[in-house]
This record gives sequence, structure tokens and C-alpha cells, in this order.
Amino acid sequence: MIPFAILMLLGTSTHFILRGREPFGVFGPLILYVGAGTLLIMAAGGVCVGLGLMQRRPWARAAAIILGVLAIFHPPFGTALGIYTLWVLLADEHGDEYRFLTRSV
Repeated sequence: MIPFAILMLLGTSTHFILRGREPFGVFGPLILYVGAGTLLIMAAGGVCVGLGLMQRRPWARAAAIILGVLAIFHPPFGTALGIYTLWVLLADEHGDEYRFLTRSV
């Protein structure tokens, strides 16, 4: 959520910083807003997947693997968390254990 807030503030302030520079006048804030929206969607997806994993939902493991792959591109902490997520969730014995836990709930 912090990168989302920073990009939104930067998008709002670019009107004042880049006043009169035509190439970035319209597209600069738009690109920052799209990036902020993408980060917000990723954060909301992470919260939903985390809740799904805590409730042992069958769909949550696959969604966490997808978000783990996407997190690798956010250095340094996202890369570390993405690698750890993939290491834990892609291990074969953990997959069997997770399927057993989802059936028991």
C-alpha cells in the first residue's frame, strides 16, 4: 500500500513539477496512476490469497504461486518473499499436505 500511496502523490504532483513540458503533461500522471492502480490490485490480491491460505481454500495455493511469481519482480523484499513462496508451495510433499488439509476443512 505504501508504493501505491507514493505513486498517487507523485501523479498528483507532476502537474506542478512538469508544467509546460508537453510530452509528459498528460501521459506522465496517467502512467503513474496506472502503476499505482496495478500495485493496489496486487496488494488486494495478496490480502485475499493470504486469507484463503489461512482458511485452507483449494484455490489459494495456485493463486499464491501466481502472486509469488509476480512478486519476484519487486526487489529486494518482493524477490525474497516470492522465492520463499515458490519454495514452500511448489515442493511436492507440501502440495500433498495442502490437498489433505483442504479436504479436512
